[in-house]
Amino acid sequence: MIPILVTSIIILTMIPVVSYGFTAGNSSSLAKEGEFGKLEQLIELPQEDWMNLMIMGIKAGYAHVFMDRAEYKGEEMIKIRSEMMIELKRAGLSLQLSKMKEAYLDMDLSPHYFISTSNETGEDKVVEGRIENGTVTLKTTLSGKTTEESKAIPKDIVFEEMLGFIALKNGLKIGDRYDLNVFNLELLQPVKTTVVVECEDVIEYNGEKKNVFVLNYTLDLMGGIQSREWLGPDGTTYKMTMGAMGIEMIRTDKETALGEIGDVDVIINTKIFPQGEPPESGSTYFKARVTLSSGDLAETFMNTERQEIALSSDSQTGILQVRTLDIAEQFAPSLPITDRELSEFLNPTVYVQADDESIKKQAQEIIGGETNSWRAATLICEWVHENIKDKNLKVGFGSAKQTLESLEGDCTEHTVLFIALARAVGIPSRICAGLVYQRDAFYYHFWPEVYVGKWVSMEPTLGQIQADATHIQLAGGKLESESALEFGEGVLRTLNRLQIERMQ
Repeated sequence: MIPILVTSIIILTMIPVVSYGFTAGNSSSLAKEGEFGKLEQLIELPQEDWMNLMIMGIKAGYAHVFMDRAEYKGEEMIKIRSEMMIELKRAGLSLQLSKMKEAYLDMDLSPHYFISTSNETGEDKVVEGRIENGTVTLKTTLSGKTTEESKAIPKDIVFEEMLGFIALKNGLKIGDRYDLNVFNLELLQPVKTTVVVECEDVIEYNGEKKNVFVLNYTLDLMGGIQSREWLGPDGTTYKMTMGAMGIEMIRTDKETALGEIGDVDVIINTKIFPQGEPPESGSTYFKARVTLSSGDLAETFMNTERQEIALSSDSQTGILQVRTLDIAEQFAPSLPITDRELSEFLNPTVYVQADDESIKKQAQEIIGGETNSWRAATLICEWVHENIKDKNLKVGFGSAKQTLESLEGDCTEHTVLFIALARAVGIPSRICAGLVYQRDAFYYHFWPEVYVGKWVSMEPTLGQIQADATHIQLAGGKLESESALEFGEGVLRTLNRLQIERMQ
């Protein structure tokens, strides 16, 4: 059974997108009249909120937010400290994912500084950001290496924790709709977010009926990630729902939030059982009718040399064909491959540390004096499969350097280590995200792809040199960002919505 990693990344990403709850001051009349007021009139500080985090109706963790006044660079600011913890099961093994963030924004809600620490790898990833004059300066540290970059951002940027407050300040009127530039801490860039006040509702909290407004947030990302918030007219957040995985956050007290966690196995709950005759592992050709209950297949499946999809008129049903490629190794380019158009697939990233000395040394030892790119890629594939002997699910997303040191992990660790080793010797390589058939079902999966005169999918996790035709590539980036978030796009587009029927 192939483990799922990308879902864990998406969970970490989706949860902070909506605003966390807070208790407002005189906001009830503002919600009715849509008036603007001073911050001191709208929000009471300090304040603290606790939420149960539920996945498919089972408690999987908690979220906690504390807000207060503080000083930053000699100015009075709002300080937000938020934390989230999720514990998941994968094939019976526990995986803990955590994230903590501290942020400062001024009394006009303009962001100035944040520091975020997340751990889905077994080690901390720290991102520090400073926002000044329409520029964000970022410093990211993982596995002892720090990278820095600066990029322009809209001057009206906001932190995600303020979404509910901004809606409250604008006035909670049914049908109101507006766009915001929200700084996403996974992509480390602004994401256009549309806020809609959908309707009024009644929700029960502590045995009492509470009148609330239902707000919908849609991120212009991965086909539109949506979340909903049940917000009281006094600014109290009672509930949030996020995405196709059935994620909910429900307001509670500290003792309950920190209480016992249930058993959520993300592999069991996300695998896809095919219809018709089961595929065969190792096959060189696979054909299937695929149906998406909602969404667009054209934006869901990659069209490549090895994979193509013919769509029906409604773009929700199509015929998918996947085949392995013929490889003439004698025509594979010699190493290193220096084509400028492929240079981006040789670059190191936070997770793929192709420039690390230990990675470069190991890569050279593996290929020896081999200069043929395909034969070198084959040697790397065999080495990764044979040397990661402990193929466990303990880590959410290990970096290449971390994996080389531990020689353990699942498909993501096999993939990032392979790609780092390949790039280190001059083989352009990239991550593929999608589905693979194993034993009884299709499971979400990562595997690498190398350029050796053409792009070829390889499979170090399963010990296949060329990935078989049951590897179905879903939507996602062709070049990983520092967060690798884009490789979860296919999961978001297909989770609980995709049917696969094998055709002869």
